[in-house]
Amino acid sequence: MPAAVAVVLSGCGSSLIGSATTTTSTASSGSVAGTALPTDGEVAVAFPVITCTTSAGTPLGSTGWRPGFLLAPIPTALVGKVEFYSDGVHTVLGPVGWACAQTAAAPGNVGASGLVVYPADTTAPAVASVPAPGTQGVFAIFDSTGHIQGIDLVCPFFAVPRFQSEEAHCAASKPVGEQSSMPTPDVAAVTDPAGTSGSLLGSGGAQPVTGVVLFPQVQPAVTYGSSVDIAVESCSLTDTALCPTILSDFEVREFPVPAGLAR
Repeated sequence: MPAAVAVVLSGCGSSLIGSATTTTSTASSGSVAGTALPTDGEVAVAFPVITCTTSAGTPLGSTGWRPGFLLAPIPTALVGKVEFYSDGVHTVLGPVGWACAQTAAAPGNVGASGLVVYPADTTAPAVASVPAPGTQGVFAIFDSTGHIQGIDLVCPFFAVPRFQSEEAHCAASKPVGEQSSMPTPDVAAVTDPAGTSGSLLGSGGAQPVTGVVLFPQVQPAVTYGSSVDIAVESCSLTDTALCPTILSDFEVREFPVPAGLAR
């Protein structure tokens, strides 16, 4: 499998960019090895892109974009530990050497889609239902507030019209122990500490689960309860040090483009 290739960037201002060390460092995990070049600036890395399967585990068709590499500003300490996974429409970052599959939507939620990155020696988690507590994986869900399930994903963290909250039977309060903050009006950062069964897939196990909920605050659509695309990612990994970078990349790469702004 191709190695990750490091190239120099400057002044990108991304939280994903890590300062390079003054000596060459090589890290390897699974089947990919990456080398961080010695520079005095910041490093971006061209990472291999692994093709996901369908939710049934079969190869994807020939449609969609199939990049071989994607460039991303990644802390040099993580070079060789993460790579990209894509179904040709959506792309997420995950641990090296894992597997990826599209996720089947829950019955009745026709507009939802998703990806799950999971250990290659296990079966794909059945996320049409809630995975068992502590299930390892990077779970991405793409939906809209035009569906009850989409409203249910955002209403614990964002204000929605009363009729939508009642329609989705939104809980009056968040799960006990769950922590959340709003880095921006469009992004909720969520943490389910170890042992807390919260909103994030995989929560309730021995390790904390972190995630982000992306809900563009498009007006007047949000106030009127019109459909707005949303995205959610949960990072349930034993190696929790990978999660901040995985989630940060998702925020930038998969932030839903509000209708009318696409070019």
